[in-house]
Amino acid sequence: MKKISLIALFGAVIGFNGFAAQNNNMMTVVSVQEVKGMADDSPVIVRGYLVEQNGENSYLFRDNSGTINLEIEEDDWNGQTFVPTDFVEVWGEVDKNGMTVTEIDVSAIKKL
Repeated sequence: MKKISLIALFGAVIGFNGFAAQNNNMMTVVSVQEVKGMADDSPVIVRGYLVEQNGENSYLFRDNSGTINLEIEEDDWNGQTFVPTDFVEVWGEVDKNGMTVTEIDVSAIKKL
């Protein structure tokens, strides 16, 4: 019985690690310019700077390719504070609001 349990546990760990590695490889950092050409609800990671707040939960984000609005809800900050000189990594989804406006709906943000 113990051999079967250990084998099952070992298999589950191997399977989870393979799944995590596969998902990690699928997510790469993209530029703001690339985000603007992506489909609605596409997962994205961007790196750059929070330039300014331009609404209650809206922030202007900048990287070397351009700027885009981020929608960051209160719980996505995780108690962190940022200044415009902080280089940050943002995880989220593309949010297409019509044909011309593209934003990122943020799920996590951290300083690098």
